[in-house]
Amino acid sequence: MATVTDRNLGDLLVENGVITPLELDEALQRQKLQPDMLGRLLVRMGLCDQQDIVEALAVQQGMERVDLNKLSVPETTLHRVPSHIADFYNCVAVREKDDVLILAMADPLNISHLDDLRQIVGMEIQPAVSNHADISKFIKDNYVDGGDSLNDTLSALIDRVGDSDLTAEELGQQEVIADTSNLVQLSQEPEVIMIVNVVLLDAVKKGGSDIHFEVYEDEFRIRIRVDGVLQEITTPPKNIAVALISRVKVMANMDISERRLPQDARIELKVGESELDIRVSSMPTLYGENIVMRVLDRESAMVELDKLGLEEDTKKQLNVVIHKPNGIMLVTGPTGSGKTTTLYSCLNILNQVGVKIITVEDPVEIQLDGMIQVQVREEVGLSFASALRSILRQDPDILMIGEIRDFETAQIAVEASLTGHLVLSTLHTNSAPETVTRLLDMDLEPFMITASLEAVLAQRLIRAVCRHCKERYKPDEEEMEDLALPEAWRTDDLMFCRPTGCPACDFKGYKGRVGLFEFLKMDDTMRDLINERAMSHEIRNHARFGLGMLTLREQGLIKCAQGITTSEQVLAHTDAYTD
Repeated sequence: MATVTDRNLGDLLVENGVITPLELDEALQRQKLQPDMLGRLLVRMGLCDQQDIVEALAVQQGMERVDLNKLSVPETTLHRVPSHIADFYNCVAVREKDDVLILAMADPLNISHLDDLRQIVGMEIQPAVSNHADISKFIKDNYVDGGDSLNDTLSALIDRVGDSDLTAEELGQQEVIADTSNLVQLSQEPEVIMIVNVVLLDAVKKGGSDIHFEVYEDEFRIRIRVDGVLQEITTPPKNIAVALISRVKVMANMDISERRLPQDARIELKVGESELDIRVSSMPTLYGENIVMRVLDRESAMVELDKLGLEEDTKKQLNVVIHKPNGIMLVTGPTGSGKTTTLYSCLNILNQVGVKIITVEDPVEIQLDGMIQVQVREEVGLSFASALRSILRQDPDILMIGEIRDFETAQIAVEASLTGHLVLSTLHTNSAPETVTRLLDMDLEPFMITASLEAVLAQRLIRAVCRHCKERYKPDEEEMEDLALPEAWRTDDLMFCRPTGCPACDFKGYKGRVGLFEFLKMDDTMRDLINERAMSHEIRNHARFGLGMLTLREQGLIKCAQGITTSEQVLAHTDAYTD
């Protein structure tokens, strides 16, 4: 085993060739002006990544460095850690010595992961350091796919829970349990840890956005929302629901004994190479406590504006708006339509050293470096409106408001834009033109809207047809009528796509999602219409025929003709306007 060294982090990074002595000196000088941990500062400066810091710190702590490219591991040692656990914790068992298992880990300093692994393998763990890429490659090359691992661990868990001391009342989940030792013990069973981990890993691999643990009268089921559609992954016996739900609550630092009241919490977790923010919500129901986990991958949430799927002209117009010194830009659409991702993409462009950005969110979905983020807490009086009043005294350049819900918030947003701030926010409306009438319905005066509103971006997320198995066909008259397809589009060479199903899309016919966007910008005529309190169809007609706006339905039809999605998806998620 390597020995602990008193060499500092910067010298180790220079020795490893990660940074140069000049770069280290620059970081140390900046540290004097901006007091912070050296590792965090180096990452923020773009001189190295988090993995470089972890590896150097591990060596500093005397941990062995393992080169998996030059290592051969016996089968018996390798399989001390099941494949799905190796995947989840990004680790590999490389050696056994005196009842101690040496694990090569990408994050050997993670105490929580080490505690879990000790429970799972039933041995003392000695961490060694390796890197993400080598571990992932080693797992892929040396493990056979463990597709039945969830069923195997479920069977083992059923046996254990069947012998537990929990009473029928405790399994009923409706009462506050004074003695929670049984629940804590259950949540730490290796099989319980493994099942929850496998479910999380499955969600990450499938790109799932939400995980549902649902208790019914006679059954318990686990479902994952993928591409906006719920998929059932397993239906364990109901009597193990309390164990799995307790495990999630322990991970989220929730009150494990309180099951009569809803609770909300958050988990920050590294699954494989993904860093996740998981919002956890518990809800007491008629037959037991349900859990929903909103899975937010920090990297996938930070989508570049170029990759959102915006048409080139719309992207250019949006770029112009977000670089204005003041004004309001609203992103609208139903829940789950990607509004927050779009706002984060805009903020990512605007996030510069010379700009102060403050966000007010409920909840804060992704923690972003370089921005000040405020979490709304209605229970203590910190609403959107009260937070905004204080934030305007914090000298911001740009404000992001998670949602404009009422007149008071809307009024402060307008006032902020009129006093030289750029305001980005969301609103729940079905289309861009309806956003204007919604603001009027909130009792905002027309002159306030025309003086502050710069643009509205309405959006939807619809499923993309699998590119491996899609089938081209010519739509018939009935389908074109259902889509309200304009006559000019009904040409002989018009072709759509339909799903068939293949292994690449898990025989669903769809894989991934694509955005539809409707961009409404302001001009003098539009402002005149708003001042006259025009109806939404009048605003829409000017946007379409005066400003060239394509509606969500028209955007969907274009993507149908391009073979990106299907007419069924367009019909399900957009409206046709004939006015």
